[in-house]
This record gives sequence, structure tokens and C-alpha cells, in this order.
Amino acid sequence: MRSKFLTLFIVNVLLSSMLMGQSSTEMENEVRIMIFINGNRGPKFNHVKTDNQLHLKDPTGYWYKYDDTILSRFQPITPIYFDGHFPVSSSMHRTNARFLKAYFFSRFCWFSRKSRWVMNTKFNPEGFKEREESGKIAGNHFLNYLDSTDLKGKSIKVDFVTHSMGYAYSLGMIDVIKPHVKFGKMLSIAPESAGFKGYDWSEFEEVWQYGSNYGEPNADVICYQDGIALQMPIKGIENINKGGRIFTPKDWPKSQKGFMRSHHLNWFQWFYLIKPGDKGYFSR
Repeated sequence: MRSKFLTLFIVNVLLSSMLMGQSSTEMENEVRIMIFINGNRGPKFNHVKTDNQLHLKDPTGYWYKYDDTILSRFQPITPIYFDGHFPVSSSMHRTNARFLKAYFFSRFCWFSRKSRWVMNTKFNPEGFKEREESGKIAGNHFLNYLDSTDLKGKSIKVDFVTHSMGYAYSLGMIDVIKPHVKFGKMLSIAPESAGFKGYDWSEFEEVWQYGSNYGEPNADVICYQDGIALQMPIKGIENINKGGRIFTPKDWPKSQKGFMRSHHLNWFQWFYLIKPGDKGYFSR
């Protein structure tokens, strides 16, 4: 009886060691890549569209220092950048005139928390699809990049950070690369048309959406909302394993909120107020 117990104990130890060694080897062979996808780059570039090219550094300075901060939390990790810029015509605004109309009248909505006609609330399926299709092109460029480096054959885990129009672009990328990689975490900052289309987010470890609180109980009044990309829940975000929506803090200065400032990364410094242990802290 004693010898049988000893035999079982030794077998258990050996199996545990083998599994731990296998797990350790898998982790050593796993390569983590973070993909940053920016949105519209402003009126100066409104006549151009993305070239869908892969970059190893931020080619336009779009991300300020947010990317550096996030990357420092995920080391070791390889950053990759794609330009998700598209003209206003692909957004819910559709035209510059409708954009300007919403901007002008939103400045006088000091009491209402819901928009009946001021904000542009109808989706633009054609524009969203165009951005998504560009993301598929980028996805193929990403796979070509993997094939052209020593990463081929290794286990790849991909994290995403997107802003604004970059959200639709990311969905196209996800669709193309999903048979070849594992998904890690996703941070979507002020996504444009977030409620139009989603994904099976249970395939991700975490999904976080940062932005203003339009449509929520006790939401900010219209004049303090993100008017560039009216915020709504990412479609399917309720099915996530871990994550959710993180709103602009209630005590954030009103001078730092509004149609443009609640959207533009230059006024998203409340990102740095989210500390380790807080809900929404984005790290490895």
C-alpha cells in the first residue's frame, strides 16, 4: 500500500513538472504585439484616406505619450501602428456642414442630457464598412510582417489600442488575423459608431472603453459630451470576460470637456488618474 502511494506521488510530481515545463516553454515562445490604430487626424487631412501601411513607430505623433505609457506597462512587447484616418464623410456626421451644425448648437445645450436633433445620432453603415474593409487590408499587411520576420511559427498574442475611427478599422483587422493569433487585451478610446457593430469579445482577456457618458443615468449635459463621436456602448461589450466602460470623472474640469475636448487625446489626461488596482487600469 505504501509503495503504491509512493509510486502515485512520484508520477504526480513528474507530470506536474512536465506541465510546468511545457507552460514555461509556451510562455517563452509567446510573442506579444500591441497594435495602435488612430482615428481622424483633423481638418487638414480631411481629403485623404489611410494607406494602410504598417509602421513600427508612431508616424504622425498622434498618440502624444499615451502609447509610451501603455507600452511601459506591457513590457516585453512589440508596438505596431496603423493609420485609421478617414474623412468626416465616413462618420455619423457624413458632411462638414452637419458636423458644424452639431458643434454650434451643442454649445447651447446647457440643460438637456438627450439629443433630439442637435447631435448626429444615425449610423453611417457605408462609412463604417469602408473603414472596416481598410482594416482587413491592414490585417493582411500584419500577417505579411509576421511571415517576413523570425516571428513565423511562434505563438502570437495581440493587444489593441484604438481611438475614434480606429475602432471600425480594428474590427476588419481582427477578422483577418484571428485564425493566426491569440487576442490579449483591448482599449478603445472614444470609439466612433461603437454601437453599430461589435465582436465576440469573450475571445479577448479584457476589453475597456474610455469616453464620455452619453445615454447613461445622470449623464453630463449635451454641451459637455463628446460630439465628434457620440459615445455609446461598444456592441457586445456586455459579454466580456473582464472590462467595461470607464467614463470621464465627474469632477473633471468642465473646461476640459465638450464637443471636441471630450474626444481629442490632448484633453484625455484623466487617463493618468486611473491607478493600479482601479477599475479600467490597462496593463499586462
